[in-house]
Amino acid sequence: MILPLVAALVVSQAISEPDPTPAPPEPEETDRRKQTVVTASRSERKLEDVVVATEVITRKQIEAVGARDLGQLLQQHPGVELVHTFRGTGLRLQGLDPEYVLVLVDGERVSGRVGTTLDLGRFSLRDVERVEIVKGPAAALYGADAIGGVVNLITRRVQRPLELGARGSFGMLLEGDFRANAGTKLGPFEVRVGGGYRTRDPYDWVPTDAATSGAGLRRFDGDVALSYSPDDRSRLWLRSQYNLRDETAVDLNPSGAVLDRRQRQEQFDVSLGGRKLLPSGTSLLARGHFGLFRDQLLQDQRGSRALDDYSQNFTRLYEGVVQADHHLGDHALTGGIEVLGERLTSARLEESPVGRIRGGAFLQDEWDVALSSEGSGPKLKVAPGFRFDLDSQFGGAPSPRLALKLDPGPALTVRASVGLGFRPPSFQELYLRFSNQGIGYIVAGNRDLTAERSAAVNVSVDWRPPIDGWVLSASGFHTRLNNLINITAGGTPDPDNPVTFSYENVARAYTQGLEVNGRFRLPLRATYLDLAYMLLDARDLTRSRPLEGRSRHRVNAQLSTRYRPLNLEATVRGSWVGGRPYYLGTDGGMANVIGYGEEREVWAPSYFDLEAQVSYELRGGFEVFVNGYNLLNAGDQQFNPRPPRGVLGGVQWEY
Repeated sequence: MILPLVAALVVSQAISEPDPTPAPPEPEETDRRKQTVVTASRSERKLEDVVVATEVITRKQIEAVGARDLGQLLQQHPGVELVHTFRGTGLRLQGLDPEYVLVLVDGERVSGRVGTTLDLGRFSLRDVERVEIVKGPAAALYGADAIGGVVNLITRRVQRPLELGARGSFGMLLEGDFRANAGTKLGPFEVRVGGGYRTRDPYDWVPTDAATSGAGLRRFDGDVALSYSPDDRSRLWLRSQYNLRDETAVDLNPSGAVLDRRQRQEQFDVSLGGRKLLPSGTSLLARGHFGLFRDQLLQDQRGSRALDDYSQNFTRLYEGVVQADHHLGDHALTGGIEVLGERLTSARLEESPVGRIRGGAFLQDEWDVALSSEGSGPKLKVAPGFRFDLDSQFGGAPSPRLALKLDPGPALTVRASVGLGFRPPSFQELYLRFSNQGIGYIVAGNRDLTAERSAAVNVSVDWRPPIDGWVLSASGFHTRLNNLINITAGGTPDPDNPVTFSYENVARAYTQGLEVNGRFRLPLRATYLDLAYMLLDARDLTRSRPLEGRSRHRVNAQLSTRYRPLNLEATVRGSWVGGRPYYLGTDGGMANVIGYGEEREVWAPSYFDLEAQVSYELRGGFEVFVNGYNLLNAGDQQFNPRPPRGVLGGVQWEY
């Protein structure tokens, strides 16, 4: 139903009467390189000026694809892989697992990783203005966990005296998504409030068994943001948000037991900050952030109480940053101090509560190198950066980075960076104590673990040919990981003599690859085609085999068009993902455990993914839309347990 509408829209543009006056460039395309970003340098820069390549998904693009959460938005984004597990939907960048990717909201960390996964389904897009993605090492500015890159959600600010908005949709799997916001800007004051509610039934790829493939969910979120700007050189802000997410599912134990699973996750964050521009031109930033995450899991065995279980985890996060930015001639200096505290309370730890404190100092210099006395010709920027973190558990970790940007001419940009990074062991890896007496094994943490280390190189080239609206880019990357933490064991599970699994710094791996992207403005008015290809080589050097779950080839395509005479807009996104290797245990053995059991290699098949949205703009700020996702019904129970084909429709209103 949706694809014929899109095809009809494109054809109607092709056969419509030509406009004797050339249509002006779309504002989004005209301003794309002029928009302000912050993630690559921790301070505001124009996108065309950043030394480290930054990808931006704007608010308009978010609405055009109809994504309801961050996972759905990034599902089709070039160079991004999603990992679907019972812990949620995680994110891979440049072949690196979710624990190596740092997710921020307005530059602040988010608490509540379950295992190593920060569930992208927890992030509503209701109040997000844009999403910035920096691929490659970013530890020189952000410290731990930024080996694969950084994803930063920038929230919206009030721009007018009164802003009102609402959006509602309903579709298959009884999925409903309803959200609203209001804001006002009066003199130096800004106030913004918003809330949302989302619900969806469970889904099942294998209806012949009792287990579900994906959990049903019910989510509520709300936030309040206040700011005070007495002049254009000063700003104070306070932001608080709360979200609640309930999931219900049915699991099937290897022994055949049926378990009803209920999980509730609650997250509360409050942040306070201020920025001041001094007469000297120095910009000062100070902010503090507190986050609280509670995860409750109830497991109820049908027909028995043997496997009934309840667990509750509390994670507290404390974060404080003081930062200064100063321009000194051809140098733009950014430096600061960051303190991070974490505390976890859980019955599954050897001792509880446990905590850590990590302090870091960082400094970066963006230097405009004069290559010619006339000021014309090639332009070069060099950005050396260094950060040193001191952790209460494993000691110090230096993270240097050197980046450069060369513009040989107005149509060509070359960027390159090299840097080191690290990931500290998680509380689970350090302190976990879990026993399964029925099968006969124990999982124990290791307090002697040290941080994982990485070294990475990234190179990219952007070319803007003399064709309006065309941009071509290519990038290559290589990341080497050492001292990786992995599970080790010996023996066979036996209820009378349980085997102990533990964590050790024993593994090595690398990821490397190539990304090619192109954006083309087609002859049809306001129509753009985006194409991307990614080649990935990710290898486990310890076991001498490909890393699990990565596809070697991935292709992305997007077609977007707008037909103003009919107030219609359409976007179609598709991707092809190649086969992925997985390693499964044999004879009840556990996979991916060094020194334990036998494994067999299984390749998950390649698949096509397709989604589309068509919207029609009405009078009075109203817009109606129809959205279809996973239109080719790609997925399975074991390797790709994502929601099946679905269609929903809705209405949006803005004032």
